[in-house]
Amino acid sequence: MTTSQDILRVTLLGTGIPNPDINAFGTATMIEAGDQRVLIDCGRGTVIRLSQAGFALGHTDTVILSHFHSDHYSGIFDLLMTGTIQQPFSNRGGPLQVYGPPGVEGLAEGAWIATRPDRDIRVADSEIDPEHMRIIPHVYTEGIVYDRGGLKIIAIEVDHGEFIRPAYAFRVEYADHVFVHSHDTRYNENLIAQAQRADVFVHEVAAATPETFAKNPKAKVAIDHHATPREVGRVFAQTRPRLAMLTHLVLLPPHPMPIGAVMAELAEEFDGTVLVAEDLMTIEIGRNISVIPYHHGAKPR
Repeated sequence: MTTSQDILRVTLLGTGIPNPDINAFGTATMIEAGDQRVLIDCGRGTVIRLSQAGFALGHTDTVILSHFHSDHYSGIFDLLMTGTIQQPFSNRGGPLQVYGPPGVEGLAEGAWIATRPDRDIRVADSEIDPEHMRIIPHVYTEGIVYDRGGLKIIAIEVDHGEFIRPAYAFRVEYADHVFVHSHDTRYNENLIAQAQRADVFVHEVAAATPETFAKNPKAKVAIDHHATPREVGRVFAQTRPRLAMLTHLVLLPPHPMPIGAVMAELAEEFDGTVLVAEDLMTIEIGRNISVIPYHHGAKPR
């Protein structure tokens, strides 16, 4: 019998790309397992999505960053400052523990400088402990990043381009359940090898029409850093997750590829079920797999 303590719960807070989109905020994923709470990535608007999903900003003090593109970490400054405020919507009781690739130390140093004006005012008002507005950086490499209370999060090095090294995907394990998130990557054999036996595998995708390339030549730079629909289909075909999902859809203007065309290309390689992720979806992995849209009860009670 499955109990609530055996469920791996994943909330896709943000599923978007750098392009501003009110319906798809920057990448951010809340992992809940037993009494463990970890946020993976913290892109634009994460604080808003946390509130919409019913999470106080102090719900977790642990953030793991996959790489240093802005749409994966720009929201951390908002979380750092707003999360410090001692009110029910926030109420983090300590510094923010941030795990990242090499360079996370510089992020922590810069955040301490950037948040100083707000921090000085709130300290003068006796509103906060200044140390709660500090990032404690932790550098990780491929392998186990987090292992507490039965929750294990494993970093998988992927290929996101020559100048974005290292970049990581993650394999999340809890109570014999497995969730894999590709984050940003090209077609990658290392990811395929470490994504086997996943209950849910969420993978990014990128595509552009000839009309987009003709009118926006720089679109090729973005597309070349990601996996095409056929490549994602090959990844799913070689890993055979119980449920496959697409996120971080890089479908660039001025003539974005229709999602139906993306799915048709993917289907040339993979014959299983594929869902398109949306912000605020909750995935519960237990005896079965439930995908619950926000407007149908995903918000925690």
